[in-house]
Amino acid sequence: MDNDYLIERGTLVELVDALLSKKYPNGLPENINAIREENIKKLDDKITKDLFDSFTESQLTDFNELLDKNVSDPQVFRNFFKDANIDLEQQIEKSVREFSAEFLGGENA
Repeated sequence: MDNDYLIERGTLVELVDALLSKKYPNGLPENINAIREENIKKLDDKITKDLFDSFTESQLTDFNELLDKNVSDPQVFRNFFKDANIDLEQQIEKSVREFSAEFLGGENA
């Protein structure tokens, strides 16, 4: 979904690359770029889904209105989460931990 207002792509790349290094300690497969991109998308989608699942109906409506207005200022979104009493960092960390555990097959992330 490419939600730079939630987590920057560079951070997603770093997280996925670290996981790939753990999963393939003896060398990366030849199709690593496809695997990397697929997992960057999966992680981004998980973060988004988990966050949306934490919204109340009212918050979801308000958030969708921001998206409909094509707001591009990340601070607007950060203010939204702050006003909604949603700890964005904590929610992202939880999603990343869950993704990591699944990706590594239950190994420590």
